[in-house]
Amino acid sequence: MFGLLMVSATIFNGCKKSDLSPTPTTAIDANDAFTSPGKVEAAMVGLYNLHASGRYMNAMLLQADIKGEDIFVRESGNYGRFAQAYSYAEIPTSIQQAFWEAGYQLIANCNQAIQKIPLAPLTDADKKKYLAEARAIRGSTYFNLIRCYGKPYTLDPTAPGVPKSELPLNADSETLARASVKDIYDFILADLNFAEQNMSASLTKISRLTLPAVQGLLSRVYLSMGDKWVEASKFAKLARTGHPLDDNATLLNGFYKASGEWIWDMEYTADNNPGFVGAASFHEPYDIGYSTFRADINFHALFGADDIRKQQFLISDAGYDDPLLRDEEVEDAGGFLMNKFYFKDGFDASVVLMRSAEMFLNEAEAEAELGNSGPAQAALFEVQRRSIPGAVISTNTGDALKSEIQIERRKELYGEGFRIFDILRRKETLKRTSTSHWHKVNMAPGDNKFLMPIPVEEINANPKITQNPR
Repeated sequence: MFGLLMVSATIFNGCKKSDLSPTPTTAIDANDAFTSPGKVEAAMVGLYNLHASGRYMNAMLLQADIKGEDIFVRESGNYGRFAQAYSYAEIPTSIQQAFWEAGYQLIANCNQAIQKIPLAPLTDADKKKYLAEARAIRGSTYFNLIRCYGKPYTLDPTAPGVPKSELPLNADSETLARASVKDIYDFILADLNFAEQNMSASLTKISRLTLPAVQGLLSRVYLSMGDKWVEASKFAKLARTGHPLDDNATLLNGFYKASGEWIWDMEYTADNNPGFVGAASFHEPYDIGYSTFRADINFHALFGADDIRKQQFLISDAGYDDPLLRDEEVEDAGGFLMNKFYFKDGFDASVVLMRSAEMFLNEAEAEAELGNSGPAQAALFEVQRRSIPGAVISTNTGDALKSEIQIERRKELYGEGFRIFDILRRKETLKRTSTSHWHKVNMAPGDNKFLMPIPVEEINANPKITQNPR
């Protein structure tokens, strides 16, 4: 497993057998990184810097959408970025998807923090606060990894998952086999429940994990398990408390700065950002960034004429000089340009990771699965009436209501990293049939192509690791 990492001159974790690179010159030995309150705080900032890297969280968000059916990547003019993921042609030697390495680098740093914080010169309250943050980041990271490299919990919780690492790694550490999907989910829930019970109310900056964000993560995890609907609804309600939905005009503001609805984000500055590999770069329509993601024509057709979110496809006639002016829809490369996310040329923008709109939809889905049509309809209506003038509360029940909720998730949350994970956890068949897609698929639940290949470096270095079938 990858154990060598560099975290903004804060923590250095000794190299693992599968990555024998030299110590980075900017890294600090972990024994020194937790010797004062200031250094502990710097170490925590380092964890978030790793989390917000272009090759980890930004790439995760982008891949989750283009692996579905609503958004596609242009076949040309993209330097090949995300083409393998879109066409389900990833190979173990690919450098385009670095989630495994980036994820385990982050986990290794979290493990260092979790081991060292109890020994640091901190108050008991600060120790509890920092431990809650570190375990929440670790739990979130494992949740991302297991959804990429393991089968859905709803399909086969006994299937091979990913290695479970609780201790700091070094060159002499024992190699680890893959734990089961269920074991990893149990580990995730242990981390997130600890964080939920111990997170300090003093943590309110949403570029770091707060109590509502941890509750939102718990709602996501329980939703993904497919049999924990009561818990999924409960934590969705808790997470959105204090984060009411914004007015509808905010949906056209470019999603580049936090609003009251945002629960968690990644906040970038002009001198600390992922540059052109940030998520908005691939969505923006003006060729300022990569500008290579397009909306499928069938997806575009889901939006009614009176739905304000349909204006997220309107492009400014002034171009990037006035990017959020909305004049006309533009078809390109077989699909529609999107203008939901504003890509700032200075890169000093925020990327949304969690909004209360998602929590309303989590609640709606969970209540519908429990057979509680009234509460499900009410939660769904909160999202619908914000976007659709004159909307009336749904009268659907049963499967019709469940389908309506999933369509609303697609319209509200596209580009925010949900689609393929929704398909997988709900055991749906992925169908790309429209003329927009240059790679059409019809993949049933359990298709091995949904599993990302484990990097060949890990396979070669760790005899206990088995490769995912393709």
